[in-house]
Amino acid sequence: MFGSQKRQVFKPSVYETSKRRGRLPRWLVLLLLGVVLGAGGLLFLQTSYGPQRLTVLESQQLTNEVNSGNIERQRLQVQLEESQRTVETLKAENEKLAVTAAQAEKSVAPLKEELALFADAMPEDPRGGPLGVSAATFRRDAGQLRYHVLLLRNAGQGAPFKGQLAMAIEGRYPNGRNATVELDPVAVNLDRYEHLAGVAPLPEGFSARRATVRVLDAQTQRQHAMRILIVRD
Repeated sequence: MFGSQKRQVFKPSVYETSKRRGRLPRWLVLLLLGVVLGAGGLLFLQTSYGPQRLTVLESQQLTNEVNSGNIERQRLQVQLEESQRTVETLKAENEKLAVTAAQAEKSVAPLKEELALFADAMPEDPRGGPLGVSAATFRRDAGQLRYHVLLLRNAGQGAPFKGQLAMAIEGRYPNGRNATVELDPVAVNLDRYEHLAGVAPLPEGFSARRATVRVLDAQTQRQHAMRILIVRD
């Protein structure tokens, strides 16, 4: 009885085998679905919240702007270097001028001493006083008047005297009429001494005879010195 039984062998059905081979595993489907959803979410985030992508034209424009900025930076760098060289040159020239000025001051010092001795030797104004007209000359010259006035001031008087030199010229016209012509005042800035010289026009036909010189204060017009001199040819 036992020998008559046959062992059954498993034979898969043809239809069943083809059906199983045509379906993807569930885990693979879930994996692919996750990849698709992840890529879509990433694309959505980049589009909505990420930096905006530039077009080709915008990229070219940005590149041109960067190149222009580099060129401008190089130009400014060149200008800066040129300015620095100019500053160095001016600095060197100023140093040379300072040395020259010091040498000139050293050479002028003896002349100042000689001029001080000259001022001390000049005659004082006959009227006396700390400030006066030491000497003056007035000469007629073809309808004009040439003048040269030397003012002296005593040493140790403090700040320089600031005032005006007023000149009144007395004379006569061809018809015999006498007149006085007031010349324009001349500014005075007197420390120890000052030379004032110039040429003043006279009225037509006027013959100057005598000049009255007065030194006035610039603010109060107070007279500090006065002298009368003859006008010569």
